[in-house]
Amino acid sequence: MRKILAILIVGVGLLGWAQAEITDFPVGTTEMVWALRGLGPAQELRLFVEGFPDGQYAVTMSVSLKGTGAELSVLGFLGAPLFVTAMGSQIDLSALNVLIRRREILNVGERYALPGGEFFVREKAEIAGVLCLIGDFRPADQPDTSIEVAVSLSDPVYLLPLLRVRKGEKVTFEMVLTQYKRP
Repeated sequence: MRKILAILIVGVGLLGWAQAEITDFPVGTTEMVWALRGLGPAQELRLFVEGFPDGQYAVTMSVSLKGTGAELSVLGFLGAPLFVTAMGSQIDLSALNVLIRRREILNVGERYALPGGEFFVREKAEIAGVLCLIGDFRPADQPDTSIEVAVSLSDPVYLLPLLRVRKGEKVTFEMVLTQYKRP
């Protein structure tokens, strides 16, 4: 029960990683697919945002997992979509919300002081055909942890195109946008 409660609490944090408002999406269907790796079986998260001419939207999310029976039974069918956020890291990324919202003023090669850490903008590059700003966040209270983050500059992407957590040399969580289809 405690594990399920922790998953639900962390799952709500996924909403904090939203980098686009639903109203940023155009008329038609935008499809986004992320590969997620960390604890447990690899997962694929698909998100479809369909914009209608009358200003309404339809959102569909699906998660697929591949693993052993034991791995999949630990997650349970309903726990899987929420577990994606908990894989291997208990790191507060709320400080990054400021950068996500102000990404258009960030410059490659610059460092930005944030509450609880520092963000270094490393490069501009494409991820799944989406132009992104990619950098590293280093939490002040966890000197052996580095969090690689990408934010979209060119297209509405609901969740971060890249979130990779490293503890030392080991990747403990990875969420990477692998497909992006525009209407």
